Amino acid sequence: MPEIRIDQLKQITLDVLQRVGVSLSDAQIVSDTIVFAHQTGKGTHGISRLPIYIKKIKNGSLNPASKITIIKDKPVVKIWDANNGFGQVVAYRAMNAASEMANQFGVGIVGVRNSNNFGTIAYFLDLAARKDMISLIMSNSAPAIAPWGGSKALFGTNPMGFGFPNHPEQAPIIFDMATAFAARGKIRLAAKNGEKIPFGWALDANGNPTDNPEEALKGSLLPIGEHKGAGLAMIVDIFAGLIPGSAFAGNVLNLNTNGEFSRNGHFIMAINPDFFLEKEEYQERIRFLIERMKSENGDRISFPGERAQIKTLENATSVAIGEKPIQEINNLLTSLELPLIY
Repeated sequence: MPEIRIDQLKQITLDVLQRVGVSLSDAQIVSDTIVFAHQTGKGTHGISRLPIYIKKIKNGSLNPASKITIIKDKPVVKIWDANNGFGQVVAYRAMNAASEMANQFGVGIVGVRNSNNFGTIAYFLDLAARKDMISLIMSNSAPAIAPWGGSKALFGTNPMGFGFPNHPEQAPIIFDMATAFAARGKIRLAAKNGEKIPFGWALDANGNPTDNPEEALKGSLLPIGEHKGAGLAMIVDIFAGLIPGSAFAGNVLNLNTNGEFSRNGHFIMAINPDFFLEKEEYQERIRFLIERMKSENGDRISFPGERAQIKTLENATSVAIGEKPIQEINNLLTSLELPLIY
């Protein structure tokens, strides 16, 4: 698989986004999330989505300006309207705002309406952890999972995540997950590459198990833990869509729309652990937890976020990207009269 340098990956993203009217500051946020996705092994949320963003800007379903309207502004709760801008930009600003509130009051919550997919949730969990904040993030998405016992997709894969600052010598504890057995991005990537998917990931439009990613995208994805995952998908829809005043109950549209607004919602919370424990005590207790896990089970055990840190070190200067995504990016660069990857 071809390799692309990190600095080249970042510059391509900046050049493309600025060419279609995105400010440098906003483009840097989106670029950082794309690089983070590739370096941590989540390339499905990376540069392969750049042509979709440009398509959405050109068809009017993604606002390149990412202007935020404040709907409610209370000491520990804010509600923002993203005005159909970049999900990455509003989520970045929301986590910073939530952390500022938590720094003063112990907790901060920002609910976001009328947004777009924000890429990998781990980026924002990591952002909070490096501010010494605990975080909880939920985001809803287009219908992909049916209520348990049904066959009509109503809830999205609806990612949720938790982040915890760790002892300074170790990576932050970052746990993020989709409520589907497999992320929709993996199925899209399999379809793009002409590959099969494992049985047990999805059902076709008739409710039958399928290994065909195209049929899976027409049907519904299977939730983790059967009824438990379906229940979690519904809970995320309430937190991220219903409560902030965004689309919910099957009304969020896909990432790749043809002029319609996606209207994703986000729920972003920061908690200051200093309001519970002295900083040194918190770090010592986290250290004890990690050491207990490893001493009782061996060093082969890793905590959430540890492998991502290892991958980031391995991918410090370059990352592998498939031939087809590179071809799509080169086509995009050609259309914008920008230099090709190679």
